[in-house]
Amino acid sequence: MSGTHAQAAAPGQRIPAPEDFPVFWADPDDAKRTWQRDPHVTEPLAPLSCSVSAAILRGFTPAFSQLGLPIRMRIRFINGYLYAGVVPTAALPEALLKTIGAVNHLAPAVVKLLMGRMAAGMTKQQLDRLTPILARLDGYWQDDLLPEMNQHFAYFQSCELRGLSLAQLRAHFAESLKRAERLGELHALAGFSAGVAMSQFEDLYGELFAGATPLDALRLLQGFDNQTLAGNRVLWQLSRAALTTPTVRQVFAERGAADVIPALEQSGEGRRFLADLRAYLTEYGQRLNVFGGLTALSWIEDPTPAIACLKAYITRPDTRPEAEQAGLAAEREQAVAQARAKLAGYPHPIVTHFETVLKAAQLGVVIKEDNHWVIARLFYQMRRLALEFGRRLADSSALESVDDVFYLTSEEVLDEGSGTTLPMQERVKERKAELAQFSHVTPPPLLGTRPTFELAEGSPVFRAMLKGDGPGSAGSRGDAQTLQGQAGSPGIVRGIARVVHSLAEAGKLQPGEVLVAQMTLPPWTPLFATAAAVVTDTGGVLSHCAIVAREYHIPAVVGTGRATKMFHDGQVLEVNGSAGTVRMVASLEET
Repeated sequence: MSGTHAQAAAPGQRIPAPEDFPVFWADPDDAKRTWQRDPHVTEPLAPLSCSVSAAILRGFTPAFSQLGLPIRMRIRFINGYLYAGVVPTAALPEALLKTIGAVNHLAPAVVKLLMGRMAAGMTKQQLDRLTPILARLDGYWQDDLLPEMNQHFAYFQSCELRGLSLAQLRAHFAESLKRAERLGELHALAGFSAGVAMSQFEDLYGELFAGATPLDALRLLQGFDNQTLAGNRVLWQLSRAALTTPTVRQVFAERGAADVIPALEQSGEGRRFLADLRAYLTEYGQRLNVFGGLTALSWIEDPTPAIACLKAYITRPDTRPEAEQAGLAAEREQAVAQARAKLAGYPHPIVTHFETVLKAAQLGVVIKEDNHWVIARLFYQMRRLALEFGRRLADSSALESVDDVFYLTSEEVLDEGSGTTLPMQERVKERKAELAQFSHVTPPPLLGTRPTFELAEGSPVFRAMLKGDGPGSAGSRGDAQTLQGQAGSPGIVRGIARVVHSLAEAGKLQPGEVLVAQMTLPPWTPLFATAAAVVTDTGGVLSHCAIVAREYHIPAVVGTGRATKMFHDGQVLEVNGSAGTVRMVASLEET
């Protein structure tokens, strides 16, 4: 629906918003910019979630500057959905932009040449900044970025919120928003650097070895451990413990996910298992079921998604994740040895460059996942802080319930007297109703004004972004049964489709089924041990989904654009992760 609106606008013209998605531009200049919806946000966010996400994303602009990217990010939350606008730090004169847009209709080759020259300038500027970082990527992460990240989390965790006065709590919240912005900057520095390292290696591999595919290159990056995989291994080990404990095994077999914990509390064996589960949640449960959505319960508060994964794991064969990872590492070393053998006759500078880029990319694949893991904990910490405000406001009858705090803005939390004259409870009711309305609307991918020309893809950071967790293409069909996306992880599998929109639906996915989702993030990765294959609307070959699918040795097709709309629960799908196609078939036995 929304895509047709964006396509209907010519370059430089206003993009008409759908009738069910009204847009009001407080700043008239915003209507002249191009705003792209963030695919991470799949449902409308409450105002306080928007405030926290905006603080994190403000940190991206100084990160862009440090990486030599001459842009700044503008953020708007429209009807609860996150839209980002990219503005050049040294904008071209408006008259020149109009000229470029006009010339683009008559002589697109001239504009392409001009944009190519601009991209070349950006590439040199970025490489001047990025090359020293990539040369010491491990030290950059371990010594420069991660220690400061950990210091910020130590600040969050060391504060006893209940013991603070209201004035102290507000001061703590203001400071936390500043730290969230700084963590956003550190997160962007780590993520973009890691993404560029992986992207450059994939590009170099394709240039050196004729006929090589991106998946061929990425075999040389597989089999490395990271925080996401480590947490999944602990959960898998818990499932093995449950299998060897008769009382626990019976509870998991007979009870629904929501009833498992009360049943386990009735026996000594069950309570011992629960102690291990709670230790896992303390370490790995600081995750929310919705990206950026503070209203979502964390796994510590509601371990039902973890229980659902355990119930699925218990039905699986007794495999050893460590052995599977060792097998991936062995395949990686074999692929590295084969590449080195092919390069034996190349000039020494080329071989040296290959080794340098390979090392950075192998570090990058670990840093990218660990960086995701770190930032996910921030939303948990901000939720804890918000709930303390909610408790106090509910105790004073300013709010009807603790969770109503999420429907206030950060300014309203910091100063109860700010905002409109409408009583706080009335504001909350209006906002709840508004977000409920837009939860049933498909937000358009673009708003504002269509750009007069497309951003150049020659920049190393832009190329890495296109291969990462960005929006998917519109998707294309060879026929009524087939959807074309991007090859994310090799292999061909047939299985029953399960369309999962949030982790609250994790229990739908049964072993051997195909997980179909808009996108996956670190909290979703326990599902990869259950799924036979993964299909997503968004993302590229360097997306979180593709990286984790390769580590689990299951096929993945990413960036389809509309898999969650085209496919439905119960359909039988053939997922070809090598070709990037998903096909509906009549049955699992169909040849």
